[in-house]
Amino acid sequence: MATSRGFGIADFERAFNEFFDEMLIDRWKCAAPALEFERAQVIDRGDRYEVRVAAVGVDPAKIQAEVSGQRLAVRVPDKLGGTLESSFSFSDSIDGEASTAKWSEGTLVITLPKKKGRRIALKDS
Repeated sequence: MATSRGFGIADFERAFNEFFDEMLIDRWKCAAPALEFERAQVIDRGDRYEVRVAAVGVDPAKIQAEVSGQRLAVRVPDKLGGTLESSFSFSDSIDGEASTAKWSEGTLVITLPKKKGRRIALKDS
């Protein structure tokens, strides 16, 4: 299929799905508030983002974190048997393969390296 300005149908579908996830579906979800989970800190370290999520009393083995493009989704089980989800959007694309997460004293620390742009060498014709 033809592409325009470097965007194909797969890029459109992904952007469309992210739009509905962030703008519509997330607003309709009903969940009990979890004050500890809502306390999150995002730090831009230049070459990477660092996200710190306080989740005191949560089993770290049950926490899920997923990176897709420029978005991070974190899911934490709540005490009522449901799941609390928070998502973070970034201005730079994330290198999902190089991302790491560690648990320390009730805090989840996720390190998200930024994808580096590829320099193109200019050749003489």
